[in-house]
Amino acid sequence: MKHKAVAILEDLIRIQSVNPHYGEGAQGEMELSRYIERFCRDAGLLVSRQPVFDGRDNLIIELKTGHPDSVLLFEAHMDTVSLGSMPNPLEPVCVDGKLYGRGACDTKGSLAAMMYAMAECAKHPEQLQSDLVLCAVVDEEHAYRGVLKFLESDMPVSAAVVGEPTELRIVVAHKGCVRFAVTTQGKAAHSSVPHEGENAIVAMAEVVGYFADVIAPRLENKADALCGAATLSIGTIRGGRQINIVPDLCTIEVDRRIIPGETPQHVLEEIRSELAGWCRERGIRFMIEPLLLDWALNTPADDPIVTTAGAAAARLGLSPEPRGETYGSDASKLQGLKGIPTIVFGPGSIAQAHSAEEWVAVKDVERAAAFYMELARSYRKERRRDDKREWNV
Repeated sequence: MKHKAVAILEDLIRIQSVNPHYGEGAQGEMELSRYIERFCRDAGLLVSRQPVFDGRDNLIIELKTGHPDSVLLFEAHMDTVSLGSMPNPLEPVCVDGKLYGRGACDTKGSLAAMMYAMAECAKHPEQLQSDLVLCAVVDEEHAYRGVLKFLESDMPVSAAVVGEPTELRIVVAHKGCVRFAVTTQGKAAHSSVPHEGENAIVAMAEVVGYFADVIAPRLENKADALCGAATLSIGTIRGGRQINIVPDLCTIEVDRRIIPGETPQHVLEEIRSELAGWCRERGIRFMIEPLLLDWALNTPADDPIVTTAGAAAARLGLSPEPRGETYGSDASKLQGLKGIPTIVFGPGSIAQAHSAEEWVAVKDVERAAAFYMELARSYRKERRRDDKREWNV
């Protein structure tokens, strides 16, 4: 018999929820949110909507168990990347134990398992030591504005689990990023008299060389034990208007991945300061514009959410060891902005996310559902030893 979490996942895959950032034909998350709302209300859960954009709402689903001083949050995003070249992306197909479909891995598999766990826990709330919240958010695949809107609600949360493909491993640390644009400024002139102008592309070639030959290699020595080294990648370049005009502007977009211990604001200012000094020596005029600043995740291995998750995983025959990842997630916003101890856990591998053959192992969806239930039933916010008040370690 098909596991209920897998049946839910198949329903989620059938509903197109491509982030509008990915262009024409993207339908956003509203239809998917309606399905989730119906499912959760039928399970006896409290459901409220939190508008983020016009026609795009977060869903906040609550199971109150009489423990408002200990609240465990499950969070997963509803949006996907574009359908791309994936054949029949909205038709769930199971082959050799793998369920194919857009979002199957990233991250409707996690969402389906969380929905199942919430519904099962609602049948016996007396077995829980914490209140539960499931937040299904919008816009993770673009600018994280769904989780940022949720944090504006100031809902008291003791700890959180973010659903992303981690191969059923407990991720406690991952990289953040600093994305920025650099524009070199020149002076336009006719290409027949190039000496009367200043070529912004030529200036940018020097800047690119500086990033590639000086900054990037230096980052190899800046590493985290779980996440690896900080990195820098130049992703786009644009310059010039036509072949017979000396270009007056050229722009690159840069992705600098940060590691635990670094802050995005400090990294950006460091880059700005170093580049300013280097360009000044060479007479290069430039501007730098931040595009996206995101924190790294760094939850201590001895935090109660980590130790409880490890114990739950061990009971289910899964790896209890905390690990790190190179990609980012909503988890870093929960920790970075509100200090919420957070782990990332879910079925699937990041190697299948966004791919032309996105899939998740059916067995892993079932195991994720069991893990979320086990964690929900065993997590309890720690007490201080010297008084009766609750606190976050």
